[in-house]
Amino acid sequence: MKDHHYIFREDNVLHHIKHYLPAQAALKDFIHHNTLHAFQDRKFFDALSEASTIFGYKTSLSLEEYRNLYAEGKIDVGMLHQTITDHKGESQTDVWLEKMLRQSFTENFAGRIGFFRSHWKSLYSIDPDLDIHPFLFRFLCSYLDQGISIWRFPVIEGGFLTTIREMEKNMMVSFFKSKRAKNLLFEKSVTIEDLLKILVGDETLYEHYLFDQQFSHPGWSGIVSAVEDMPKTLLDTRKISLKDLIFF
Repeated sequence: MKDHHYIFREDNVLHHIKHYLPAQAALKDFIHHNTLHAFQDRKFFDALSEASTIFGYKTSLSLEEYRNLYAEGKIDVGMLHQTITDHKGESQTDVWLEKMLRQSFTENFAGRIGFFRSHWKSLYSIDPDLDIHPFLFRFLCSYLDQGISIWRFPVIEGGFLTTIREMEKNMMVSFFKSKRAKNLLFEKSVTIEDLLKILVGDETLYEHYLFDQQFSHPGWSGIVSAVEDMPKTLLDTRKISLKDLIFF
């Protein structure tokens, strides 16, 4: 049922997304990164459950695998009885033992990320990733380039969106396939919420859509977020933010 009291707050959603993104610094500062860092303040089993719900990670063995271990004698019968008693009470031991060993359940590790836009593929045969990613990644590589490319990217002092607007204004060809997209780029009063109203329509789904969008390329989003927070991670600094990336 739709939540009519939901209000999309851009800053809150951006903060939420940044919390779960990998802190992907430039390779000159590379260190091993714990991809589950966003859950490390939770209790262990709460963290596993939340990671499974959000990302669809398989954070435990399947019920069938546990039943096989029990059948092989690798799970202690007495410990199993004690655990059920501790959590459900002694009178419920037989009931829960029956559920654990014989009852059928549906297991689902789909997760919410990717779920929203997958419907576009199945219902309308639209694949935003296929249409956008090849160009987007080449463009980000060029903008963030640290001296590898033969030709220097024309970075403008105002930052990522300012650079795109300046290039779009002076090029013979456009980055975009429609005049509306180009007009939206140059209309500086347009917000991410305005764009989501066009793309998604239902305000209660805006945050869900942005999670789908940014976690379809968490490495790129992560490095943009890291550069935004710590510009000195690049020797040749670039002004960019996660908000700019999402807008583009």
